Amino acid sequence: MPHPFTRGAVCAALLTPLPVLAASDAEIAELRSILNQMKAQYERRIADLEARLQRAEESIETPPQPPATAESLPMSAPLVHQATPPSQGGGLGAMTSGNAFNPEISVILDGNYYQDGIDGRGATLMGEAFLPGRPIHLHEEDAAGDGGHVTTEDGFNLRSAEIAFSGTVDPYFDAHALLSVDGDGNLDLEEAYFQTRTLPYGLRIKGGKFLSDFGYINRQHPHQWDFVDQNLPYLNLIGDHGIQDTGLQLTWLPELPVYTLLGVEALQGNQEVFGTTLSETEQAALNLGDTNDGPRLWTAFVKVAPDLGVNHALQLGVSYAHASQHQQVLSHSAEGGSPSADDQAIADGDTSELTEQETGLAGNADLWGVDLVYKYDGDGAQGHRDFKLQTEYLRSVRDLSVRSSVDPEQLGSPWKATTDGLYAQAVYGFAPKWNVGLRYDILGITNTLDSPAKEDFGSSDRWTVDVTWNLSEFSRLRAQYATSNVLVLPGERERFGAFYLQFLMSLGAHGAHAF
Repeated sequence: MPHPFTRGAVCAALLTPLPVLAASDAEIAELRSILNQMKAQYERRIADLEARLQRAEESIETPPQPPATAESLPMSAPLVHQATPPSQGGGLGAMTSGNAFNPEISVILDGNYYQDGIDGRGATLMGEAFLPGRPIHLHEEDAAGDGGHVTTEDGFNLRSAEIAFSGTVDPYFDAHALLSVDGDGNLDLEEAYFQTRTLPYGLRIKGGKFLSDFGYINRQHPHQWDFVDQNLPYLNLIGDHGIQDTGLQLTWLPELPVYTLLGVEALQGNQEVFGTTLSETEQAALNLGDTNDGPRLWTAFVKVAPDLGVNHALQLGVSYAHASQHQQVLSHSAEGGSPSADDQAIADGDTSELTEQETGLAGNADLWGVDLVYKYDGDGAQGHRDFKLQTEYLRSVRDLSVRSSVDPEQLGSPWKATTDGLYAQAVYGFAPKWNVGLRYDILGITNTLDSPAKEDFGSSDRWTVDVTWNLSEFSRLRAQYATSNVLVLPGERERFGAFYLQFLMSLGAHGAHAF
């Protein structure tokens, strides 16, 4: 719209008699100069206002980012499905036309070819390494699968097709849901939760079914792993799915010079391994009592990420979980105690009566975790020279007592098992789109039972190497080989090699995973 002064000048010029105009060319030139100056000033003011408006809109849609920390440093080829969460601050965050009414939808295909040296039993055996009192409450006759992930066998396997939905509900909540369909068509709800967007003072609440923030790798889905399979401590102390439960999470990101995230979780306690409870039939038969009302599982964690500069990121974490109720049933052969009639029966090959020789245990369980993750952005094209170092240590203590036994003298006696383990892995981008990984994991550095004498059973360990080709952000191929030494019973081991060839394909809209 023309400036009012400009309109006035034009009207005055039009109403001026022609003889006057003709009288002075200099005056005409002066008027033209004034008009050009006013036009240039007007255009500069409009451009300045437009720039200010754009900056204001960008400050709302994209909150200012902190210096590179363990939560912000990108890594190459993430193959992701989950939208980046909003900032922990009190701002409303962005609601764009792309997600205001429609969630982001993605599908991730995860399949492999597998071969080992023990007739396809290796992948299952890695999750059944010997622990004192290994839980055996999932008997063959009532096991209904493994919760959405098909058992790996020699040959071709489709581990899962994950279908993810995520988006902004309104200015106050984000929501996310993930369904997993295994190769046999079994459907499992992996996650379905909401997160707040507007709480002040760096607070945020998550509610629903979700992967706990205990540790580091626990919150990652299998397609996010740097190796095809899960590490030994997680597989045996927490379970293939990790701590995945229904409840509430509260996190706090205080304004401190160093990035520090603190969180607590109250979870129902429906777990496969840690904090597990038995069926009503087994509880009644073994005098274990009913399942308590939830929440039965509590976690607390702190994650610290000092600022190491633009190309470096480091995160340190400490986690704790407490299960107020933990139940187990085991045969005498699995107790690891002194020899019994059942132990002799196993040695003689006679197992016909073992299903009736069970001991019921009940009490509580604690789990500690320490994790460290370091990432280096090598500034190379497509992940070239990127480096990632990741390690975690877990320690599980099950403090139980005997509630039922074939030996009446054992009733009420304490039964305490302690098992720990760690994994350490490194991944390096040796060429654009290519990286190589090396992992060592061990279970049972401490693997003891106090019942009542203390016994130590030894450890299981494995070395793994893989090569990954990240063809694009949406497709990945991986070859992996591992050599394993697994303790299956006291004094009995399985040593074998295992080979994977994996594909991962991602379809649909998705954002970046967290650090």
